[in-house]
Amino acid sequence: SRIELGDVTPHNIKQLKRLNQVIFPVSYNDKFYKDVLEVGELAKLGTKMLNHVLNICEKDGTFDNIYLHVQISNESAIDFYRKFGFEIIETKKNYYKRIEPADAHVLQKNLKVPSLGQNADVQKTDN
Repeated sequence: SRIELGDVTPHNIKQLKRLNQVIFPVSYNDKFYKDVLEVGELAKLGTKMLNHVLNICEKDGTFDNIYLHVQISNESAIDFYRKFGFEIIETKKNYYKRIEPADAHVLQKNLKVPSLGQNADVQKTDN
């Protein structure tokens, strides 16, 4: 049999609650499920915002790269940005002043695609 997991919505939050009751030995309160819905909406908003910025930069055509900083312990944010083509290029020690861990990864997305003529070996064959 096949199981598909989709987004949690107000329409299926009760199903998630029931699954959790059956599977996990811990009971979650109603605030937990409210927070689950809000986080899902924030992720959708984050995706829309990032797509908007990427579209502006690509249409402008003058940006070579986009850089951002992410706290090294924020795996969900790192995974989120990797899905958009960002790569960790550096780690800055003590980047943050009031949070732990204080280190941040620098992520980069390259917006320029090398043209075929750059770094490409072309061989001519005679037929």
